[in-house]
Amino acid sequence: MFGRDRELAEATAALEAAARGQPRVLLVGGDAGIGKTTLTTAIAEQAAGLGFTVLVGHCLDIADGVALRAVREALRQAVLARADDELPPVTRRLAPYLRGETDQGSVDELGTVVGELAAQSPVLLVLEDLHWADRSTIDLATALSRTARGPLCLLLTYRADEINRHHQFSGAVAEMGRGPGAVRLELHALDERSISEIVRSRGIDDDAASQQVVERSEGNPLYAEELLAAGPGGLPEQLGALMLARVDALSDTTRGLLRLASANGSRLDAELMCHVTGLDAAAVDASLREALAANVVTHVGSHLDFRHGLLREAVYGDLMPGERTEAHRLIAEAVERRSEADASLSDLGVVAFHWHAARDLRRAYQASVRAGLAAHKLGLRDGIAHLERALELYDRVPHDAGPVRAELLAVLALLHHRCSEWDRSRVLIAKALDALTETSDPHAAARVYTTYVYTDFELEGYVGQEEALDLAIAGLGDQLTRELAEAMSMRAELMMRLERLREGEELAPRVIELGAALGLPAVEATGWWVSALCSMGRGHPDHAARQFHTAGGLARRGGELYQAYKHDGERLAMLVNGVDTHRGVGLAEELWRDATAAGFPDSARKAAFWLVSGLVNLGRLDAAAETMDALLVDGPLGRIEGIGAHVALLIARGDYHAALQAERPRMAMVRQFLGFPNTEEVLLHVKVLLANGLVSEAVEVADEYSSRIEPSDFPMSLGVMAAVLYLALEATRADARVVDADLLSRADALLSRSEAGLVDGPPASETGVSVLSAKALRAELHGEPATDLWRAAYDAAIPVGAGFALPVRLRFVQSLLSEGVRDEARTLLPEVVADARAMGMNGVLEEALKLGRRHRIPVPGDDRPSKLDILTAREREVLDVLATGATNRAIAERLFISEKTVSVHVTNLLAKLGVTNRTEAAAVARDLAPATPAAARAEGLTRGLGVHPMS
Repeated sequence: MFGRDRELAEATAALEAAARGQPRVLLVGGDAGIGKTTLTTAIAEQAAGLGFTVLVGHCLDIADGVALRAVREALRQAVLARADDELPPVTRRLAPYLRGETDQGSVDELGTVVGELAAQSPVLLVLEDLHWADRSTIDLATALSRTARGPLCLLLTYRADEINRHHQFSGAVAEMGRGPGAVRLELHALDERSISEIVRSRGIDDDAASQQVVERSEGNPLYAEELLAAGPGGLPEQLGALMLARVDALSDTTRGLLRLASANGSRLDAELMCHVTGLDAAAVDASLREALAANVVTHVGSHLDFRHGLLREAVYGDLMPGERTEAHRLIAEAVERRSEADASLSDLGVVAFHWHAARDLRRAYQASVRAGLAAHKLGLRDGIAHLERALELYDRVPHDAGPVRAELLAVLALLHHRCSEWDRSRVLIAKALDALTETSDPHAAARVYTTYVYTDFELEGYVGQEEALDLAIAGLGDQLTRELAEAMSMRAELMMRLERLREGEELAPRVIELGAALGLPAVEATGWWVSALCSMGRGHPDHAARQFHTAGGLARRGGELYQAYKHDGERLAMLVNGVDTHRGVGLAEELWRDATAAGFPDSARKAAFWLVSGLVNLGRLDAAAETMDALLVDGPLGRIEGIGAHVALLIARGDYHAALQAERPRMAMVRQFLGFPNTEEVLLHVKVLLANGLVSEAVEVADEYSSRIEPSDFPMSLGVMAAVLYLALEATRADARVVDADLLSRADALLSRSEAGLVDGPPASETGVSVLSAKALRAELHGEPATDLWRAAYDAAIPVGAGFALPVRLRFVQSLLSEGVRDEARTLLPEVVADARAMGMNGVLEEALKLGRRHRIPVPGDDRPSKLDILTAREREVLDVLATGATNRAIAERLFISEKTVSVHVTNLLAKLGVTNRTEAAAVARDLAPATPAAARAEGLTRGLGVHPMS
């Protein structure tokens, strides 16, 4: 530990903080040989002394595409150290996976294991050489570093000289370094004093020899060690040659074994070497002992490794090209013999790598396909590397059996789609459709067409998605197959995207039946998912929540983790949107915590987004803001749901400009997918536009989406879209413009169809309140009484949450005042003001205060004088007429005064009100002047929904 006192002290402080329940991340970076392993070993010893459970995993330097190898190695130590009945629940269930007996494990579950172990005692999780890590390991490390809870310290090492801006770990290490618990320990070259101390520690008290080591090592402790080990008479020109000197001193058998082993990475697999070399276990053990004694290999936990990666590279680099090819061939054959027909995903990845390195392209292709499809089944993005390699080899090998090119492209497109890499996904699915001309197999074509529809992209110049499924099903005939079940389930899903409820209701039971008959839980899950959406469309969110729960369980049983988490999020949405908001908030916190511990960042963030939405509905804006701030620290929100939650929070707090800035990119994302958008998303978008006074744009959006949804037969969606139109039309009227009769007629028709389809009426949910609000707005726009309708909307809003109900309550108060029911309004309005102030709902607060001033209702805490109070009586009269759009001549005729006098009054009132033109003065008058019943009915909907006035 020469020259590393500062780094060790910082690491010790981090360990002590972690032991107190404040998680820390130690990022140890530096060039090869700079001392990362030495420092890591010292930190691990410190942690053990502090009572930590120390778990160490190593990333390997062979590109076998095996996911999470290092994490499994680390956690295996905890499993092997205890009996199964002593393990926490998830850890006990994953014990076979961690022991290497099965491939059935995921990023999420491994993260859960880390969280369970940390809950029992402080944990130091060491992952070494992350510059060689697979994508899943990086994702897990990133998620844990950002959102770890409890007594957990991550120690992550990497070679800085191998990380450039194109490296997959580059962005991750930068992101991890910004976290509040991150401690970066960048190891640089040691100074001359530290290198001299290394020399003296070896018993060399020769200043000249010491200076030579200082100069030749250039501050690298590994180089210094090697120079010292070589002795004063054996100073080589190249470090590689220096390292090989030790290997050359070994016996022929041991040297030959190490040369073969170098083709398999730094880890020495004794059992595999028996298969490769033909030596028995005793002979291999003897050779490894010799290498260990010569300090060529070293113990790393329960394994033996080359003493340093550079040493392994030197040995491998000394092989002639033909020797390298032969070494990789022997290893590939040995792994195949050892695993035989029951090859694990790890075995498949190793075999694919070695056959490729051995230049046996046919076998490399076959192994890459098997590994890629196996990773896809487990939901691992690591399948991307395998499938890309297979496609590179496709035209260079014969194809007796197996998937055709179009299928490989389609699966690869789907993997990119699930990683939100949509542009790449579009390119690949287009190539897959083009490649269908190469095959006449109807089953292959059906699989490609089904995957195309799953990606939800309608590609210009290609077959439409509904037609694609027709082609798939027609080509399969009447035979009951997996392909038919999956195509039928995708048709049911497509019906939901296209808002065709009746067809979805007919298809869902058939899909469930097909999945059950063929033993396909994932297909069954899709059937239940479609049933849930149909329940939502009919106004039964409680039924939908239960059906989403069933779908999630089936997806997990079928190994479709991606789908399972999707269904978990949809169930959560039902709860926080009104089925049981309090319970939904609790479950969102739990899912956020569990998914974070499991290293599944997308699921964790999605749960956090729903947590924000639930907190806003409950009126807990400060807690919602804290959660959103934590999410924004981790980077851009990225997802449609996340931005929507942020926008809703900003609107509730009255920050309308910031809401608009966030909302525009969200709707751009919504537009890129086929089918109808969620109508609540359109409603939020229109509210944001109107809050910023963009009435014309809001009308255009309402017109566009209401025309697109007319073919829908989802009653709830139709009702919400009617509310969107009414909202825009109400804003048009409040802006003193003519209401579009055609749009009003369209809104009436949409709402009538919605009412006809909702046998039980709208539910007490966010969507249900939107439909009830549409009914009240329809009455107002047609000049009919609406107080009872607003009362019904408010009553339905109360179960959703106090924050969600507050703007609806304000609209109810406005309706009371417009119809002259002042007594009840005088009681309710001060309550609205008090609640809005307590919750921090500034938009509702400002509108409520204006409403009180306009109707002369005293509100506690509103001590600000009205701008109108400084006007003379005559100036008030002039302003009242001016607000109707009258000219100076018209005002003069109305008030029986001269036009010149009107001009003087207008000039004076503009100055007193602090405005620059007549339009602004009219806006002040509309906001602050006492309202007549007719004027009150003309107040905009957005005022009652807590949105900024649209003057």
